[in-house]
Amino acid sequence: MGFGNFYGLKATDLADAGNTTPAEFLFRTYFNSRDLENKHFAPYYLGKANTVPSQNLVDAFPMKTTGYPISDTQNSAYDPENPYDGRDNRFYLNIYYQGAVYGKTGLPVDVVYGGKDSQSYDPFASRSGYYQAKFLSKNEAMLDPLASTNAQHYYPILRKAEVFLNYAEAANEAWGPKGKDPDGICKFTAYQVIKTIRQTSGGITDTKYLDEMATSKESFRILIQNERRLELAFENQRYYDMRRWLLPLNEAVKGVVVTKEGDDLIYTFQKVEDRKFDGIRYYYSPLPYYECVKNPNLVNNLGWK
Repeated sequence: MGFGNFYGLKATDLADAGNTTPAEFLFRTYFNSRDLENKHFAPYYLGKANTVPSQNLVDAFPMKTTGYPISDTQNSAYDPENPYDGRDNRFYLNIYYQGAVYGKTGLPVDVVYGGKDSQSYDPFASRSGYYQAKFLSKNEAMLDPLASTNAQHYYPILRKAEVFLNYAEAANEAWGPKGKDPDGICKFTAYQVIKTIRQTSGGITDTKYLDEMATSKESFRILIQNERRLELAFENQRYYDMRRWLLPLNEAVKGVVVTKEGDDLIYTFQKVEDRKFDGIRYYYSPLPYYECVKNPNLVNNLGWK
């Protein structure tokens, strides 16, 4: 499998999809319903906003023109007064943010106090200041009880991007960022794979940051981990990745509060929720109680009794 037919994931690969399985998907399920929209649409459009993006995820998307993370204030070209401009293409696939048009013909998202998407307007509105876009129909009126409709959805079980990311991670650990398979069986380096994903999915063509991270296996591992976070967002991968990488599970969830001063918008970032997964046991799952009862010699996983 090469990169010739690899493309950046599109919104219509996931919702409002046609009858042909997207070429990006190797295995998938599908359904024609409005269940996801009921659960995750903004309340203004009659959804429950059950899952919303965090500021933590928003901050993980680099700048498109430079490829640098926004935390690098010297090189990234990030503008804190316009925090959603010029980001990696995947940011716009995943997230509705202040001012983004909801769906195809909906109104701009407004999380300012009194705005239609703020908690002051509806107590079930997003706590983080963002709404999920990925996997949801762009027909923002589909939950109208007088004219409700369904949407065709595809859900990827395995897609090419994940295979490439799996390979890049393994290749980096085995041979380093630019090391090649000594047996010549694997044709690509980890660097080549991540470069292709960032360019094809993220729209990032500048390789300066990529080259900086490719100076060691350790720094390139960090880049791969973030690429998985962006590429596979909302695909039920992140929690399991963090556990196998032994990354901290107790990072507080952050959000944004947007206020107006005249015609200017002010963005204030704040903690939304603490995560108290602060013990070793949270990296493992417990053995079922009934199995432990059946065999008293069975030792439970680390941290579990």
